Amino acid sequence: MKNKIYSISLIFIFLTLLSTVASATQVTKIGSGSQPVIDGSKIVWTDGSIHVYDLTTQKDTVISASSASYPAIYGKKLVWHDESNGIPELTVYDISTAARSQVTQNVDAGSIPAIYGNIIVWSASSDGTNYNVYMHDISTSTQKKIARGNSPDIFDKRIVYYYDAGDLPQIYTYDIATGKAIDISEYGDNYYPHIYGNKVIWSDFNTRLGNIRMYDIATKQQTDVTTGDDMIGYDTGGATDINGNRIVYLKHNDLASAELGDVYVYNIATGQSTQLSSGNTAQTPAVSGNVVVWSDSGSIYMSDLFATNIFPSVAAFTASKTSGKAPL
Repeated sequence: MKNKIYSISLIFIFLTLLSTVASATQVTKIGSGSQPVIDGSKIVWTDGSIHVYDLTTQKDTVISASSASYPAIYGKKLVWHDESNGIPELTVYDISTAARSQVTQNVDAGSIPAIYGNIIVWSASSDGTNYNVYMHDISTSTQKKIARGNSPDIFDKRIVYYYDAGDLPQIYTYDIATGKAIDISEYGDNYYPHIYGNKVIWSDFNTRLGNIRMYDIATKQQTDVTTGDDMIGYDTGGATDINGNRIVYLKHNDLASAELGDVYVYNIATGQSTQLSSGNTAQTPAVSGNVVVWSDSGSIYMSDLFATNIFPSVAAFTASKTSGKAPL
């Protein structure tokens, strides 16, 4: 009987410990700079030069540049906005070979690239008013304009962007294979789309600093991810990202600082949000797998949602029974 009570007690302690520690959030500073992005084990950001931080080795590699901004990464390929030559261009960089190339045609000072596989997308305007979305294939060095629009993102064979035809901006998906575009938002004041798999998210600025909406391409269903609170100013439009089952976003509580807020992660499966940062000074969150990154006051931070000291393993707890030490 004593052994059974002991076993039950251990299980209870373990579950209590798991529940207690899981509610905590581990945040780690990994460097200085801004505009972080992440793909797999690589975090990239800029401080004028481009930094590539390897989560496995915890090594920060600096890629020389003088006016680099808005980096994007997919696998071993990087692309960023570059004005080191005094004119706007996109620099393409291969991490494995250190080879560089430039995209100079139809790039302006506001062109922010996104990349998937060998395809880079961005938008540019020749007159500051009418924007076009461009697609460049690294493997063939071919480029073309695919649509009128702005702020594109890409996943697999789909490109998303927003376009204002004179009323309110709407979100479109463009199928690379067919060359057809479809309006998926249908109402609202919509900007800054992102795509992962069949899920597209964007910010609807119909009210104040906006809220986040999501569209499932497979089911053609639209969901309100956040609804905000206009009475007290908790708005959630602006910087967002999506990967797998997670959406990250900023929650603003100071309308005078629309680019700043606290980082939250939203679980699509459960419909629940969890706060990762505080102080209302975070910017540009991004997510890949279990890792969320963002910038805050000139520093780069990351949070591993399933770090061992957030969710201690059963093995670690079992080992602690014989050593007499609590699991790390």
